[in-house]
Amino acid sequence: MKSHIIFLGLLLLCPIFGNSQNNNQQLQSIDSVNLESFNPNEAHSFKEWFQKGHTSGIIRANMMHTLRPKAETYNGALALGGRLYYHTSYWKGLKLGVGGLFTYNVASTNLASNNYMFAPKWERQLFDLQDPVNKHDLDRLEELFVKYRHKDSYIKLGKMLVETPFVNPQDSRMKPSAFQGLWIDWNEGHRLELNGGIFNKVSPRSTTEWIGISESIGLYERYQKGDTSSPIHENINLWILGAHYKINSNMNYHNWQYYISQFSYVNFNQLEWRKSPIQIGIQYVFQKGLDKRQLFSKMPAKQNTSIMSGQVKWIAPKWQISYNITQGLSDTPFIFSKEWGNDPFYTYISRHRIEGLNGVNSHSIKLNLQPFNNWKDFNLGVYGIRTAYEEVDVLLNNSTDSYLNQLSLDMQAHFSKHWENLSFRFLNTILIAKGKVINPFLKEEIFHSQLIVNYNF
Repeated sequence: MKSHIIFLGLLLLCPIFGNSQNNNQQLQSIDSVNLESFNPNEAHSFKEWFQKGHTSGIIRANMMHTLRPKAETYNGALALGGRLYYHTSYWKGLKLGVGGLFTYNVASTNLASNNYMFAPKWERQLFDLQDPVNKHDLDRLEELFVKYRHKDSYIKLGKMLVETPFVNPQDSRMKPSAFQGLWIDWNEGHRLELNGGIFNKVSPRSTTEWIGISESIGLYERYQKGDTSSPIHENINLWILGAHYKINSNMNYHNWQYYISQFSYVNFNQLEWRKSPIQIGIQYVFQKGLDKRQLFSKMPAKQNTSIMSGQVKWIAPKWQISYNITQGLSDTPFIFSKEWGNDPFYTYISRHRIEGLNGVNSHSIKLNLQPFNNWKDFNLGVYGIRTAYEEVDVLLNNSTDSYLNQLSLDMQAHFSKHWENLSFRFLNTILIAKGKVINPFLKEEIFHSQLIVNYNF
């Protein structure tokens, strides 16, 4: 009881400032041309190309607390950092971009623990998973690209942020996931948009180095467990192809395909229909294993797995509520690299993943409230999820039914007038696992909170 009171006290003492994040992944193109003004001849000379460029950035404070009442263990961390970007103007359709970030460990508990059950899993992710004791040298080159745009389409080459269902920045830490490669966005069709690219390097969230695609697979698990052994190096690339079709004014279809040579092929489909106040959505994901030597996963080559997810949502002016379900359709788990992005399924809420789980049956209810008339950009989210799955014990060659329950209170807002560049996110989470839980990290209930303050300029 005493530990519960301490945790609640920590929440009340946190100032209510943070970062506004959307719990659901947005299916949009990278650097979407619909979100920026475009004048191909904005600059008329090489000099004006740079003079008319613009600088932007973000200053972020990020604080986390994790309490395990039963074991009476506590982990906490406060990170402070920023990002700075410079993009030239357009000159004959060309634009250059460069940007980087830095992070400082202002204060934290011991982040170097190798005890996987009580490891400061989330607090480590504020800094550098590869070197958790490093508190100062935490900078990274994040963007370095050249972009050519013609009409409403463009091609982009270099280091960049990527926004797709399975590959995305997952930007709730200090350093989002960034990718190196080539991206093309074609948007000349009346209702059709095509985009895709190839990437050979990634700097995963919560790391500072740029590494090969193969090196990044399983990186989080290795470093959370203190495994510093060298991964198997294979020259593989990540291929992405997206197609988006507006069927009519009420219905949209999205298809994303991911091909990772010697790892897997994934086909993601989403169909959504909306007619006020109802929205209905369905997702279907098919995966085929390609890892013949099982270097990167335990999924045998040619083995298939599939998942379906659905949503029914009621949308009112000041509140929205949805019922969501995700169901595995095969005996094998869906395997994808956590280092590349969050789950895109309708049931997803922060701190809850179904990737890698056997026999998934997940249900969630999401309630979003906008209670203030004079604060349009304030959202209070109350989310609950229950995921049933099979825990596989390799040593005993059997499986048991387990459950992971989670309740989250997610407060997000942007300020206005003189404070319009300031935003916050305040996330509070309770995780309770039931059954014969083999994963040691989830052996007992966990109370977790996160506070993010962003100032954009």
